Amino acid sequence: MGKSKAAICDLSKAVELRQDFTSARLQRGHLLLKQGKFDEAEDDFKNVLKSNPSNNEEKEAQTQLTKSDELQHLHSQALSAYQQEDYEAAISLLDEILAVCVWDAELRELRAECYIKEGEPSKAISDLKAAAKLKNDNTEAFYKISRIYYQLGDHELSLSEVRECLKLDQDHKQCFSLYKQVKKLNKQIESAEEFIREGRYQDAINKYESVMKTEPDVPVYATRAKERICHCLSKNQQAAEAIKVCTEVLQLESTNVNALKDRAEAYLLEDLYEEAIKDYETAQASSENDQQIREGLERAQKMLKQSQKRDYYKILGVK
Repeated sequence: MGKSKAAICDLSKAVELRQDFTSARLQRGHLLLKQGKFDEAEDDFKNVLKSNPSNNEEKEAQTQLTKSDELQHLHSQALSAYQQEDYEAAISLLDEILAVCVWDAELRELRAECYIKEGEPSKAISDLKAAAKLKNDNTEAFYKISRIYYQLGDHELSLSEVRECLKLDQDHKQCFSLYKQVKKLNKQIESAEEFIREGRYQDAINKYESVMKTEPDVPVYATRAKERICHCLSKNQQAAEAIKVCTEVLQLESTNVNALKDRAEAYLLEDLYEEAIKDYETAQASSENDQQIREGLERAQKMLKQSQKRDYYKILGVK
């Protein structure tokens, strides 16, 4: 059932009741090795070898003892690589160890640190979540997960994880400080999105400007805020401003589909049909099945075609 701690407790009681119970010692040694408790595992394997075991038990105990020695050597190499900031080598070594020591929370946390240094946050999150389950009251793991989600711009998941940390320790200073920051930011973003749904675009713009002031140090929030401000300006028919803000977003994320769509709409308001078509086509390359893009492109092409015809009413100055 994967309940290794409970199993070890029962096996320990079995060994206490019967000192020569070699199969119980052997099984406990296996579980201790999976937890990365090398010294304790080795004690069990050595005791099995001293207790007149069967041939199979002797062979298995010797094999596991050799494996434990190898893993300890790899562990030393992994720590050395980490200290020397050779994170790629450390990850490779830790992969090998964790293939056996699957229930070692500390090794998973160490590999998570390496993943963070190597710029692989999703892999770090995976290891930290496992570590949070393996070690009771692991507030540090929840705090780190929350920080990573926050840095990635996922404020909702960040808030969820930091709450888990505070459930374990409501006085945790780092978690409480992060909680206040994420909660404030989350509330501002939710309010802004509510304003957009209600068509209150200027109120939404003001709220997203507050978001950028609340979190000036994590670039993803400023980019997302500008993306939504661009949308509001476009919907509010403030074409020139919308084009300016959308362009700022696209300088950072050249294939941002939302910014491309909103700038295209702003271009149409300014009768810049060719520019609008170009934006729609760029957006379509990244999101082929988006019906809104397809309809926008067709509309822009139609408007360009109409603009190229002579408007004799306009020439003659009559309605």
